[in-house]
Amino acid sequence: MDTKQMYSNSTEILLAIRERKPIIHQITNYVTVQDCANVVLAMGGSPIMADAEQELEDIVCLSNALVINIGTLNDRTRSSMFLAARIARDHGIPIILDPVGAGASSYRTNTIQSLISDLVPTVIRGNLSEIRSVAQMNSHTLGVDSAGCDGSGQVEQTKKIAWNLSRKLGCIIAITGKIDIVSDGISIAIIENGHPDLTQITGTGCMSTAMVGTCCAVSNDYFSATVTALLGMGIAGELASVHAGLGNFHTALFDHFSKLDGALLKQRGNLYVR
Repeated sequence: MDTKQMYSNSTEILLAIRERKPIIHQITNYVTVQDCANVVLAMGGSPIMADAEQELEDIVCLSNALVINIGTLNDRTRSSMFLAARIARDHGIPIILDPVGAGASSYRTNTIQSLISDLVPTVIRGNLSEIRSVAQMNSHTLGVDSAGCDGSGQVEQTKKIAWNLSRKLGCIIAITGKIDIVSDGISIAIIENGHPDLTQITGTGCMSTAMVGTCCAVSNDYFSATVTALLGMGIAGELASVHAGLGNFHTALFDHFSKLDGALLKQRGNLYVR
């Protein structure tokens, strides 16, 4: 895989979303649930936000991807997450896991470790402190928006974490921050798109995970799908940043999500794949 091939793959993935309108089932958190639904719609997909155990068999089976986000974890949704993941696994549906706040409490950390142990996800996307917790490395999470790779000496360390954890777990690892790093244990992608305002509104990490789910729903190349989603988030953030004020920035993000295509990614992408 090289950068040129990645842009070609991204073009096909974004076109497939518009053409196929995949159904993305999300068991997510109540802080960002509306944004997570709307980003799927903006990209061309169809969101379902269902967490009642009584309907999970039906909902998961008609979906093209399952996104699990532990941002507002509780016992009821925890049980639903495990059940939905088992159904998705049994039906070959990709599972995208967002370990929000992993490391902040034993409840969150133990839940993530149990989910990964019982049902290896297709993709895990988190910031650096969350992924360090997933990897059972020393980590101190201050909140759901804690630091990612900041580009000041952490890049090589972060690449190594992503590479090693991907090989250990057998899934895609995406570590997001000022610089996003994605690995499938064979290749590594480095994405340097984005804007500081993305850290000033809640939900951009959750939306990124929803975007990953949307892209994985139409492609078995989950590495390319994950890179496509994160590249799209970064570029949308850059384009939205010309709008003054965080409220306008938030609204503009969705305008630009709806306009993402392969040509735009190639034109504005700051991407390196090896």
